[in-house]
Amino acid sequence: MMVLTQIVLVTAAGGTRTPEERAEDLLKKMTLQEKTSMLHGVQGGYVGNVNPIDRLGIPALKLNDGPQGFRDNAHLGTTTSWPCALSIAATFDESLARQWGEGMGDEFYRKGSNVQLGPGMCLARVPRNGRNFEYLSGEDPYLGYKMVPNVVAGIQSKGVIANAKHYINNNQETDRTSISSIVDERTEFEMYLPPFEGAVEADVGSVMCSYNKINDVYACENNNTLNTYLKDRLGFKGWVMSDWGATHSMSVNQGLDQEMPGSDFMSEDNLMNAVKSGAVSEDTIDDSVMRMLVPMFKFGIFDNPTNGTLDVNVTSEAHNALARSLAAAGMVLLKNDKNLLPLDDAKPIHVAILGSEAVSPTVHGGGSGQVVPYYTSTPLDAIRSRLGVPPIDSSNNCSDAQWVTDTDFFNTDDQTSASASDVASCCELCAARADCYAFSLSGGTCWMKKDAANPTHHSGITSGIIKRKTPTGPSCDPSGKRCVSYIDASLSPEDAAAAAAKADVAIVFGMTTSSEGGDRGDLNLNDGADDLIDAVGKAQPNTIAVVVTPGALLTPWSDDVGAAIAAFMPGQEYGRAAMDVIFGDVNPSARLPVTFPNSENELNLTDSQWPGVDGRSTYSEKLLVGYRYYHANKIDPKFGFGHGLSYSSFEYSGLKTTSTRVQCDVKNTGDREGAEVAQLYLTYPDAAGEPPLQLKGFSKVSLKPGESATVTFELKDRSFSIWNVETHDWEVVKGSFEAHVGASSTDIRLSGAITM
Repeated sequence: MMVLTQIVLVTAAGGTRTPEERAEDLLKKMTLQEKTSMLHGVQGGYVGNVNPIDRLGIPALKLNDGPQGFRDNAHLGTTTSWPCALSIAATFDESLARQWGEGMGDEFYRKGSNVQLGPGMCLARVPRNGRNFEYLSGEDPYLGYKMVPNVVAGIQSKGVIANAKHYINNNQETDRTSISSIVDERTEFEMYLPPFEGAVEADVGSVMCSYNKINDVYACENNNTLNTYLKDRLGFKGWVMSDWGATHSMSVNQGLDQEMPGSDFMSEDNLMNAVKSGAVSEDTIDDSVMRMLVPMFKFGIFDNPTNGTLDVNVTSEAHNALARSLAAAGMVLLKNDKNLLPLDDAKPIHVAILGSEAVSPTVHGGGSGQVVPYYTSTPLDAIRSRLGVPPIDSSNNCSDAQWVTDTDFFNTDDQTSASASDVASCCELCAARADCYAFSLSGGTCWMKKDAANPTHHSGITSGIIKRKTPTGPSCDPSGKRCVSYIDASLSPEDAAAAAAKADVAIVFGMTTSSEGGDRGDLNLNDGADDLIDAVGKAQPNTIAVVVTPGALLTPWSDDVGAAIAAFMPGQEYGRAAMDVIFGDVNPSARLPVTFPNSENELNLTDSQWPGVDGRSTYSEKLLVGYRYYHANKIDPKFGFGHGLSYSSFEYSGLKTTSTRVQCDVKNTGDREGAEVAQLYLTYPDAAGEPPLQLKGFSKVSLKPGESATVTFELKDRSFSIWNVETHDWEVVKGSFEAHVGASSTDIRLSGAITM
């Protein structure tokens, strides 16, 4: 449990009052209309807006997406495109989670927002869920419970209120606004509530209820999950807001404190009439308002209000550097046969680069979690820079002045903007970006686009199309000893493989992506990347596959490549971060937060489980989610939960177990400094009815070659407990437990007994 310091603010008179006391004093001065004005959204410049109450000096609330950075589609490229939440989960590093939260919170504050709609923390119950990349828990509730508080604390340390979402059972995007998640109480408390419990313990200021129903009642009017589970049993003190358009009734009695983004049900008039008629008590209104005022005082919304505005560019070199280090820290080394990695850039080498993702990479998912970067570090540019290889001429039409007037390429997806004095400057800006193929100049703003879709007549706008020369090779450094070839993405897999076989090493870049609003069609890579990797791997033994993915992934080519890296959704610094790992500047230490299966639907989900039958998705698997299912059914996955390799090797020894702690020694037996993520799993007595293996601790320890450290996992009664549906509380299980410590759920090194 996170230990929190009570925040006490000093008044002008020199006395001290707690946020609760200040909120109570202010509440007494508010009229009923002023109170109810805080319980819904209004139109404004941010994704969500609540009007100020100037008479009492109550600031406006300015809420903004999203869970992995400030989304600003009106001023594209003015915020950092961070690695996604699942990438941060893969670090298994609480301190990095804190830094990620601080970086995001800082940008929200400087953009004028005081509520960040994140972090996301739902469990990856369904491998194909379109929003798995947005969530910090991966497929394990304990991982979420430990990682979430650090992100919340990081955001709120910057004077921005965090928002835990999406509460709860928002585990699929198929039929998300109507599907009913049918979940029993024990499953809810053991699997889906712990990440939100971690947020509550970190004093999160707000929670967002989700679109779906739970047991046939909408999440935002569900008294059981909002009042009973969240506010009573978890002890949540902040306010509950609806997801955008997820309110279906005046649900303040059921635990919803604020309707977003408008006031269809919870306007001042509706709420005041409800109070007048006795349908809603003023005490209930007061409770909702207090739940908002207290975190506003606690996290500085009153005392240190932001004066930032949406048009401010809040990017910085420091945040670029942090984004790069976080991206590298979240890349999982899946495989590394014969120590193919790291590559040595001090020796002569010819590297073949393959895949369109090398020149126009996908670095984020879609929807409210998407942040369009000002720039993207491409793998091809990054490796050329790394090896001192000059870029091959990429000709364009800027010098030919081939553009059209009074025309806009009306493509609103993935645009990036920058100031430009004239159309020639705009064209040069576009030409300098590997992912820009068209542009439109409107006034002094250059809009750079991935394509020239939807040409539309628009007076005063000039547009053009970039005609690029395919960057083939090889191109070498001045010594002629280090060369890079880009193999034309239009070649067949067989022809590309034949070309790659002539190099010393081949690196193939592939991707699949997903978005809010829909689940993935399958777990394969997009655009034929699986076939390309497979063909190259068979022709070139020194093949490295680097893949971007929003969650679980099929890797049918994994037996044929020498090395493989899963980058998840790495953000704007993808190329440089990947090279940091490939060339060994960063010794990989990330671990899989989700299982990579051997085949589609290896969890054997039935239609009634997902996507659901007759509008109901039944959680009949109960506790057997992800790796728990694999162990219960004795299935070996392709790459198990917690798996991840290093350029070092580590030895485990000296296991000691008690009912309060498990200890062991970890030694770096390799020849370079590295970090190991030691993981503790418990097996309960059979009578408990628990999965055969579940994560109960992890610790990342950095060690120099030959260095050892003692790793200690602290245990509490909760570690040995199950949820009792009769007493509605945690109950310690008595009997003999097994403690397993290892490098992953499928790589257990030490085991011992614990008796409770």
